[in-house]
Amino acid sequence: MKKGWMLSLSIAIAYLGFAQTEKPTYQHFNKGNSFWGIGISPVYSDMMGSYTDISITKGNTNLGILLAPMYGKFVQQNWMIGVMGIAGAHTERRNYETYPMVIGPGPGIPSPMQVKEMVNNFDLGITPITRYYLSFNKRNSAAFFMQAALPAVYSTYSSVQKYSFNGGVNSEIRSSFNQFSLRGSIGFGLSVQGKFGSFDTHVSNMGWFLSFNKLIQKK
Repeated sequence: MKKGWMLSLSIAIAYLGFAQTEKPTYQHFNKGNSFWGIGISPVYSDMMGSYTDISITKGNTNLGILLAPMYGKFVQQNWMIGVMGIAGAHTERRNYETYPMVIGPGPGIPSPMQVKEMVNNFDLGITPITRYYLSFNKRNSAAFFMQAALPAVYSTYSSVQKYSFNGGVNSEIRSSFNQFSLRGSIGFGLSVQGKFGSFDTHVSNMGWFLSFNKLIQKK
């Protein structure tokens, strides 16, 4: 009897230990759940001139950030509808030497001139989105998703080039434009689920985004 009691106790302790280490199954994509998220874009796209960037070298400085807040709600199992914002700014500063253009015969190679170039981009937009998630495993810890969106983005661009010629003569060239873009967008991504939400990466003609999403479960 004593041996049987000790065996039962050992089995119970082993079961509790296994239960505590058993990995959870996530139910993030259930109907009624929602996500609050924030993302960044680390690369330039054909829709936006701004992106998250810190690059400082001799004669060149690039600084920028593009934030993409998002809210989405699951209207059906695995199907989310939401909206994403776009807010970004990027600036570039370059200093270099070049030679003025010479037409016809001249006395020889002219002296180099100093050039300072400044480029600024700003983007602001809103994007209705929809996603459908396909889980990789039974625990729903990772999922592939397809995304469709309709981004509306207002962008501004300005550029100034300042030339300093030998002898103290200076000149500059300025250019700027404003643009509004409304395009359909189809992309895909990968989502990794955890206790508090999910990390995801997705790519489309809007660019490449990395995001963290906080899970809000239906009560």
